[in-house]
Amino acid sequence: MINSDVTIANALDEVSQSRQAWEERASRTASPATAYEEFLTHLSTSVPYYRDVDAGAGLPVVGRADHQDHGDRFRAGPTAGRQFRISSSGTTGRPLEVTLDEASWYAVNYHFFAQIRELAGLPRDTFRRGAPGVLFVSNKPGRPSFVRPLPSLDDALYLRLQLPDAAADTLALLRKFQAPVLYGKPTYLLDLRTALIAAGAAQAPWQPQLILVSGEPLHADDRERLTGYFRAPAMDALASTEGGLIAATAPNGSEYHVFGENVRLEVTDGSGDPSPRGRGELLLTNLVNRSTVFARYRTGDFAELETAEDGTQRLLSLRGREPQTVPFRTGELSTHEVTQAVGFLPGLADFRFVLTGADRALLLWSPEASCTDPAALEVALRDTLAALLPGEDPQLERCTRITPPGGKKRRFLL
Repeated sequence: MINSDVTIANALDEVSQSRQAWEERASRTASPATAYEEFLTHLSTSVPYYRDVDAGAGLPVVGRADHQDHGDRFRAGPTAGRQFRISSSGTTGRPLEVTLDEASWYAVNYHFFAQIRELAGLPRDTFRRGAPGVLFVSNKPGRPSFVRPLPSLDDALYLRLQLPDAAADTLALLRKFQAPVLYGKPTYLLDLRTALIAAGAAQAPWQPQLILVSGEPLHADDRERLTGYFRAPAMDALASTEGGLIAATAPNGSEYHVFGENVRLEVTDGSGDPSPRGRGELLLTNLVNRSTVFARYRTGDFAELETAEDGTQRLLSLRGREPQTVPFRTGELSTHEVTQAVGFLPGLADFRFVLTGADRALLLWSPEASCTDPAALEVALRDTLAALLPGEDPQLERCTRITPPGGKKRRFLL
């Protein structure tokens, strides 16, 4: 249960020092170019890994294993102010421990929402002191619910809701805490939708002004489920422990604005070298965090990057870690084509194709909680697959759910 009896003034005092550190840094790095030059100086003077790097040769490309095996070499020496430690979730591998200085801590936890508000075009008076501002919903086990103020949104409240076991409790909480921004992984918000429908709410008990998702791919069919149920536009953000807020779409947009004040992005070209434009794996340089530094860091996400002459960047497409095509036994299809054919079937909640060398592809599927005839849905799935993949004859397996609580959705396992 969320405790709404918070002492806002005391909580604001706790973040004021971090906000001041962030504002001081922002005043020194007024442009992305200035931020990058200051970052390079910081690397060469304060971070062990980069002290002996030949600047003329360019920064080396590094990966998660480099940070996990030699983490201390990527951390700056002792600095003034508090240090904060966070850990990645580990849903795609071994967790990564990251330290943040005060400025980057404020940027990740507070300025993040000011940047989202501006890109989304939400008026400042959308948020009021002491009123719900952002509702973050989670299904990750063992995490607490809490409330904290957001100085960057005029001291509106950030409410973290751990989904209760009882659907009726979820409905009661959502009637009480109605925030203009609903935030979470797509699977978290789909679980919220399922709980509310199970509690008898055919439509969401309130209409947020924005659905903000990050942390896993937002598939086209899941977007439709969320925007249709909550009657609000969806904004897809790329954010991570290593990079903070990296990029985001406009509401219901398809291209991603890159936050140049936070990061500089590159992609690996055909030879594996860094390039400022093209298709490939995203390389991240985090300009904000000066404690654990990430420079030309392999993210594992694949995208098409465009960099303009003035240095501004955007992602024309982002597929994350999902494959672009699926090699079935009888032919290869784009993941977009498969999702359009399968994902929008009425009554279907989720699906996953598993192709791991077996003779037959395996399709895991789960029906909506409101689906009254799962057997008819299975027939529709078989008919759709027969038209999409003649002669393939995949094996079908019905599941209660596919992505475990707290996990990261993968639609295609190869």
